[in-house]
Amino acid sequence: MDCPEDIREAALAAKAAGTDDVEAENLEWWQEATVYQVLIPSFKDTNGDGKGDIGGVIENLDYLVDLGVDIVWLTPIFESPMFDMGYEQQNKEMRWSLRKDTDRLVQTAHEKGLKVIIDIALNHTSVEHEWFQTSRANRRNPNGEKRDWYIWQPGTVDAEGKQNPPNNWESAFGGKVCKTSVADDADRRQGLLGHMMMLPASTVRKPLEPKKVVRYVLLIDKDMHIFGEKQADINWENEEVRQEIYKILRWWLDRGLDGFRLDCMNLISKAHGFPDAPTIKPGEPLQQANCRFANGPNIHKHLQDLNEHVFSKYDIVTIGEMSCGISSDQAVEYLSKYKPRRELHLLIQFQHVELDCHDGDKWLLREWELPELKHILDDWQRKMMHCGGWMTLWMENHDQPRGISRFTTSTPRFRGFCAKMLAMWLFTLRGTPLLFQGQELGMINPECFSEEMNQDIETVMFWNSAKQQENSEKVEHAKKAIQQKGRDNTRVPMPVSVLQTWQWTGEANGGFCSDVRPWMPPCPDGKEWSIENQQKDETSVLSFYRKMIRMRKSHPTLLHGSIEIIDLDNQYIFAYLRRFKGTRYLIVLNFSPGAVPWTGADKGCALEDAKLLLSNYDKQSEKVRDPLILRPFEGLVYELSQ
Repeated sequence: MDCPEDIREAALAAKAAGTDDVEAENLEWWQEATVYQVLIPSFKDTNGDGKGDIGGVIENLDYLVDLGVDIVWLTPIFESPMFDMGYEQQNKEMRWSLRKDTDRLVQTAHEKGLKVIIDIALNHTSVEHEWFQTSRANRRNPNGEKRDWYIWQPGTVDAEGKQNPPNNWESAFGGKVCKTSVADDADRRQGLLGHMMMLPASTVRKPLEPKKVVRYVLLIDKDMHIFGEKQADINWENEEVRQEIYKILRWWLDRGLDGFRLDCMNLISKAHGFPDAPTIKPGEPLQQANCRFANGPNIHKHLQDLNEHVFSKYDIVTIGEMSCGISSDQAVEYLSKYKPRRELHLLIQFQHVELDCHDGDKWLLREWELPELKHILDDWQRKMMHCGGWMTLWMENHDQPRGISRFTTSTPRFRGFCAKMLAMWLFTLRGTPLLFQGQELGMINPECFSEEMNQDIETVMFWNSAKQQENSEKVEHAKKAIQQKGRDNTRVPMPVSVLQTWQWTGEANGGFCSDVRPWMPPCPDGKEWSIENQQKDETSVLSFYRKMIRMRKSHPTLLHGSIEIIDLDNQYIFAYLRRFKGTRYLIVLNFSPGAVPWTGADKGCALEDAKLLLSNYDKQSEKVRDPLILRPFEGLVYELSQ
């Protein structure tokens, strides 16, 4: 058993007592559920402003019920300047009208048997938030309100008198993690200039003493932001901050919410002293600093306290996004039920979607091979199964490109097969599936490059940087990288209509919005892949997703069973076994565009008496042969004999 040391003893004791969850007989409701993520601005517009809204979600809850999902995950619904799609709250409260709509959504969803969770960023706020404005105004007043609710660090000055940021940390969106704030009159009188730090600061470079600063140079005081310069990091080491966050979360839960997706939650604790990051890019002033601002020294204490004081008091689910890198061993520390103090129920990790980049740089593309993907998921599945955790299963979301484009091919000939095969993959692994809107329709990345399509702040920064270099080769690389990895790939409005390129009805703009300009251009192939076109077609991708969601719920082996990924080094086939109470299922998936033979006999999977439960091809031979010959992107689910 390869659990972390502090969990191994409890896991072994549970195994000896027969109470471990290798075959998980008694599951929590969130383990049995399917989660559907709604990116509200792109879902359905009901007020005529060209952007989706809560009314659009309420209007289409029956669609989600028919699909078979259990939990609706809403992207941020707070007031926000929308610098980063609402992940920088301007106000943790809500306007009365928005609060009323949200209450109606939760009530209506509950009446239809759906649960609702919301996305909330607790690592940072907008710089327009009242908390930040007060903190900046009072940051040098020892008794000032909220003076240290954010992370403020002094800048440094080198031997030549040059002003420098507090450390060498690079922002997750590129550039420095520190930014100069607007100086006020008091700052100027004191010879100080307010700076905002986007990421934690360093004490490696020694700041000048105050008297020297006033005499010779401005000492730069910076606030931290790991992401965009308008997203300032909250100081979780401040007890007042934590208590205020507890109060906000309780307020939401008391209104009937069923949980939270916690944005970049593993970043709330930074390295003590904010030291420089190790140099991995020689000669560069900024260095990747994930090891300094992710999974920090107090992260588990903060989450344990949060669970103890808030989450454990409600029957909810908590899903923590683990940004900037996390291993399966680290994940167990966040999730294991064998820990005396619990933290989170689920987390979102990124190892399997970072295979197509070099050294964590999403824009530096690389080719990946199927065995790499299998080894990653094998490691995670084994750790979760034996160490008291539970996985989320996902392949696309509001920050990631479409799964078909990333893991298979969007070639028209194979697109439908790929969509269905990936659905089989998602719903036959062990864990809780997370779907993103449009995934159930077989949506792909837009196949043409358009600056109008690129509104995401991270993408815009990368594109502008590439253009400024005036190097045609780098510009072309940037286009290719954005088409493959840009966050706006999944943010286009839902394709609904057969008459227009949007995807709900036959009305103007496909029913997404009225005769106004939508906030983002539509996908060009929305007609063929619209909801309306697929709704009553039993062979459609949408119908296949309905089938997979119901199959997972109705087959205990898929829901409760253990998992063993086999033939790990096969370049084309992803195969695994699910076992529960003597029943064995074999799942065989061809991730290649060619026909591939695969034999089960030498892997303990005799196929002679196997029963075919599901295929993503309409025509299938009744007789099972070994070796199997899998067609391009074919997926098969068998029940094996005892």
